[in-house]
Amino acid sequence: CIPHFLFQHLIYPSNHLNYTAVGALLDTLRQELQALVEHPNGTKTNPAATCKELLLAHPSLPDG
Repeated sequence: CIPHFLFQHLIYPSNHLNYTAVGALLDTLRQELQALVEHPNGTKTNPAATCKELLLAHPSLPDG
């Protein structure tokens, strides 16, 4: 867990909320959470830990 004070200067560079920084952080979190819940597809961005895991997630994929 990353302490909130590390991001405080990004989110609040002054007394106003930095919506661009908040949006970028939320998008990054969305991508990371999506990668955790998606079934692996064998790509570089969403690899399977084992061949068996890939087979169980996508039984119709060809060997190779």
